[in-house]
Amino acid sequence: MEDKNSTALYTWTILYPYKEGALFDFEIYAKTLITEYVEILGDNCVKFEVRKGLATPGAKAPNFICITTIWVQSKDKFMASMADPEMKVLIGKLMSFTEIQSLRQFDQVIT
Repeated sequence: MEDKNSTALYTWTILYPYKEGALFDFEIYAKTLITEYVEILGDNCVKFEVRKGLATPGAKAPNFICITTIWVQSKDKFMASMADPEMKVLIGKLMSFTEIQSLRQFDQVIT
């Protein structure tokens, strides 16, 4: 159970590892798919960002082609939104959007 007086923040991070030759349309992902995701989260979402990975100097490719971070206020509300029928449909779209298998992690923000 969450403390209602808590100022805790949580993040949901989605990482797409670089895969040579794989397609990833940032326009569709950032402007359509993640926007729909955030709409389902509603006012629980504090902010979100989609970042395009760039190779570090001397490297041939980035470790991740895309990193998405979504900040939320309530872990319980976030978990409940994952069961929303609209979210389940959207997750299906996200899974078929690219052949890259995403890595996902939920965290509590410390600082």
